Amino acid sequence: MPPITIPIQIRFADLDMAHHAHNAVYLHWFELARMELLRSFIPKGHDWKKQGLILARNEVDYRLPVHLHDRVECECWCSSIGTKSFELSYAVRRVSGDRPEVCTEGRSVLVCFDYAQGASVEIPADWKKSLGSLGNQ
Repeated sequence: MPPITIPIQIRFADLDMAHHAHNAVYLHWFELARMELLRSFIPKGHDWKKQGLILARNEVDYRLPVHLHDRVECECWCSSIGTKSFELSYAVRRVSGDRPEVCTEGRSVLVCFDYAQGASVEIPADWKKSLGSLGNQ
């Protein structure tokens, strides 16, 4: 399965005083792509209390500003799989114009967690298989 790519709707409220996307909204865009990726292999009626996730880390590298009328998309893929955690990577690209430009890159570390037990758990085998197929670009 290839990486997940979603279009991003830029709202006026996403802008800062310099008229470009505020640094914090990129985490929202990453979350939208992350949730789309998770929906691609986790069933709708999944019990998140038994097989949940904790967002343990976010990183953002800003390359180019995004403005209100830019057309952008966010791509998400699994870049690393451990025993109890996995890493997702992101690229926000401006797709208006002659060629796509990477505006922002980032990564998140997610830890599998059983909320009933209050402890981290191993990544379920079926998740690991799906995440492996979403592997490195």
